Amino acid sequence: MNKRILSLALAGVLSLGLLTACGAIRARPETDTPQWRAHRHPGDRAHPTPEETVLPETTRRRRRALEEPPTPQCQAFHQALRASSSAPPPAHSHPAPVEPEPTVDVVQSTWNAISQLDIPSLSDVDAETLSALYGINTDDLVSYVCKMPAISVQATEFFIAEVKDGKMDAVKAAVEKRQADLVQQWSQYLPEQLELVENYQLVTSGNYILFAISEYADQAVSAFNSYTN
Repeated sequence: MNKRILSLALAGVLSLGLLTACGAIRARPETDTPQWRAHRHPGDRAHPTPEETVLPETTRRRRRALEEPPTPQCQAFHQALRASSSAPPPAHSHPAPVEPEPTVDVVQSTWNAISQLDIPSLSDVDAETLSALYGINTDDLVSYVCKMPAISVQATEFFIAEVKDGKMDAVKAAVEKRQADLVQQWSQYLPEQLELVENYQLVTSGNYILFAISEYADQAVSAFNSYTN
């Protein structure tokens, strides 16, 4: 009886050990089993990872753009950008000073134009002679040019002046007296010269005055007006 009970107990222990061993085998993780991996060639395209499969298409494009080498156009753009950022700031440019226009000497310019005409040889009249013949004091003038013939058979005469303020009436009256004296002088001989004296020109513009006895008196007035108007 005792032997039979002992046999049954031993059989139960063996059965329990077998069952425990089988359960341990089934519970072993599958990671212990070696997995086969395909060998990837350099030119093969890798399969997307689970992370890549869920990324949006725009994100994948950005990643591929970052991984690709820059194009020559991009390299040139970045080089130009670095050069512009490293260039020194431009120096402050100062405008060039504006030079004032040269002042035209109306008196001398008018005479220069008249002297180009076909007129006889004329001599300068100094301040003393001007006072004796015209009765004009040079203190009333800013500048002047007075020309008379070198020989006494010519009536050609020019007086050009810039008159000081308030002196124009006195100077103009003196010139008119000079013309009247010349009429009396040339009326005694050489009628053709008297005609020039009678056809004289006397014009004023501002503080400028021109007195001309010449066959080119009209051209002298034109030259005078070109510098005073």
